[in-house]
Amino acid sequence: MDDKDAALDAALKSMGLNRFEIPAPRPNGFVNLFQVLEGRCFQRLTDMSDEYAMPGGVAFGFAEHREFNAFAQRADKDVVCLYTAAVRITWSLFNAMMTIREVFPWVDDVERLGEEAGATPPPKGDLFFLLPPGSASAEAEPIRRKLAAALFDNAIDFLLMHEIGHLWNGHVEYLHQKSGPQPLQEMHLGEDQKLDITLAQALEFDADAFAIQKVFARAHRENPFAAFSTGLLKDHHVPLDGDHTATWYFTWFAIYSIFRLFDEACAVMEVPVRTHPPAALRQACLLTTVATVCKRQGWSELSMDSWASLASDAGLEAETAICRLRRMGLNSELFSEAWSGLAFDQIQRYLETWDTLGPQLAALRHGALPVAS
Repeated sequence: MDDKDAALDAALKSMGLNRFEIPAPRPNGFVNLFQVLEGRCFQRLTDMSDEYAMPGGVAFGFAEHREFNAFAQRADKDVVCLYTAAVRITWSLFNAMMTIREVFPWVDDVERLGEEAGATPPPKGDLFFLLPPGSASAEAEPIRRKLAAALFDNAIDFLLMHEIGHLWNGHVEYLHQKSGPQPLQEMHLGEDQKLDITLAQALEFDADAFAIQKVFARAHRENPFAAFSTGLLKDHHVPLDGDHTATWYFTWFAIYSIFRLFDEACAVMEVPVRTHPPAALRQACLLTTVATVCKRQGWSELSMDSWASLASDAGLEAETAICRLRRMGLNSELFSEAWSGLAFDQIQRYLETWDTLGPQLAALRHGALPVAS
């Protein structure tokens, strides 16, 4: 992949943004988080389609920006860009969670999880530099740091797949027809006066549904949290699903966390028109998608009630951890309200909009954009 792709630079220029230049590795062998993430995202994209695996088949990179945002664009190729703030805030959140010993107390059970006693956290200032993946020293990382990294990978995978959903499901081309060729930005989609807010919300839900299927497919294939099963089940009474129990739980935990961060960012930026419901309701709306796809693909035999119990427990634990970090009181009633029927009302609104929107999207190209000859 060309790390200086002109298609990405053109999209950034149209918005007055600059590409983020990834810092070089340090003399001590540590590499920047963005370097590791860039490689993983490229690999994820090329694994998704033959078109993206072709040389120059997709453009990906990071933009210098303080918003918790990302964008997708389609020109002569597909373009996906994550803003640096979204990456930094997500990485910081999961690492900060690991400092709360009341969250996942079983993680410190060194005899079970194999961590050497007395392991110390990284020095201050090194948060965004880490050991290269695959190195022997990286394998010996403290267990809390491993959990933080695994949660981060799942959360960023959702962000990446959400943007791909906008490309593959025809959203970007649809918005080009409606509003012109500017990139589709997550946080500001609802501010475009040429697009009705109900349509914008339906597009975002469609991208969410696309993303969560891809994330759970990867979670089933790689089972990234299997090593945490014993400790998790020691502290939690969640529905069991073989060796994927912990992976299902932490995948929901990571996704809820990214939703919650997006909520906070919209509040800080005073975004006037929201295209997503609050985190708990957003998670609850996706429950049916996950349960149905996992059943159909043979990934899980959990019932809908079991999925609801597992997902809501993971979401509430993520909410609790974030409230502790923010020194806020936990409003568990507000969280639970989203799981008491509001999701069905929200989905009904999406479906009513889809009667008009669906046929228009069906007429557009779906899937990856072929490489120009």
